[in-house]
Amino acid sequence: MSFITATIGATQDRDGFLAAWNNVTKPKAMEAGCIDTSVTQFVMGGEMAGLMGVSMEWESVDAALEGSEAIMSDPGVREALASTGTAVVRRSIMENIAENGVREGKYLSCTYVGGSVSAEAQEVGWKHAQSGANGFMTCSLVAGGMAGWSGAVFAWTDSVDAMNASRAGIMADPQMQQIMAKNGSYPVGRVIMRVL
Repeated sequence: MSFITATIGATQDRDGFLAAWNNVTKPKAMEAGCIDTSVTQFVMGGEMAGLMGVSMEWESVDAALEGSEAIMSDPGVREALASTGTAVVRRSIMENIAENGVREGKYLSCTYVGGSVSAEAQEVGWKHAQSGANGFMTCSLVAGGMAGWSGAVFAWTDSVDAMNASRAGIMADPQMQQIMAKNGSYPVGRVIMRVL
């Protein structure tokens, strides 16, 4: 298993932010032990619309904590954030408990879930999700402040319409309904991001 930090930030200069990300922040993250990283922008997500999302994958929570400190204390990163008017709004860490497919696509959907999430639900969900999504991942929240969710389900896709059709199949599956009832799990919100 791995752990994913999800940092949400506001920027006044998206192009400058992306340039700084590719040239300064991402190399520093990889140097600090990050396994995988990506950037998205929230398109549909209530008050989060327009914000930037940065995910970084780590081998452990300790590695995530140490890596985040190394990144945020780096003078080059700090200068890049200041020069683009970028500020961190919130940061959470989740455990990746199950994943299928690839993390590729124009869009990324995140469904926030209350109750317990499980690899069992991931397995059933992927049977349907793969008809509309390229990748599918279930994460359990480790630390996220005061939050009304305890897990998140991510889906990478090139068509949100196709993904929505597969999502309807997931929710209608009797086995999924049984798992959700057993785990006391239920969706509490959803955002759609553009992968940058």
